[in-house]
Amino acid sequence: MAEATTGSPAPNAGGETDPSREVMFDLLGNSRRRRVLRHLLEEREITLTDLSARIAAWENDVAVTDLSSRQRKQVYSSLYQTHIPRLSEHDIVAYDADDRRVRLTGDTERLHRFLDVEESHSGSSYQWSRYFLWTAVVGSAAIAGNWLGTAPATHLGTRDLYGLLTVVFMMLSVSFVMAVEGPKLLRLGN
Repeated sequence: MAEATTGSPAPNAGGETDPSREVMFDLLGNSRRRRVLRHLLEEREITLTDLSARIAAWENDVAVTDLSSRQRKQVYSSLYQTHIPRLSEHDIVAYDADDRRVRLTGDTERLHRFLDVEESHSGSSYQWSRYFLWTAVVGSAAIAGNWLGTAPATHLGTRDLYGLLTVVFMMLSVSFVMAVEGPKLLRLGN
């Protein structure tokens, strides 16, 4: 238990030490490193060229075949100079410079746990941010339409629309808190 609080590495099944929780959170604080590990969890060994192309395609939201040379090089350089050495330094990946291959060497179960925590929050946050955005867009359009006299509900005043929009945002905010924090609050109650 003292290991978790001090941040020192915890021994794994093979007697080697895994990076501490703090180090793992630091390493996974970068989306490119998280993407590297997700790819390596699916395919344990891959060339750095293929890995960088897949990550560049994901970052640019295009197919690998549609990547520009610049997009490929930018990600390749970043992985080669920064991210792979950083992960290698903590024995999470191994890089063979002769074959230019990256291989996952870290505890896969532990990596899954850390990546699942991040995924469960980022996916829902993205979804909720879209709800807030669309509420703001529709609300603003209704208010602008009311000012211009083109809104279908012209019998409502601007003050009424502001009130309605405030209530919708409050309900959306409560729903967001319950969706994200609700499971944690329920666990505390038990």
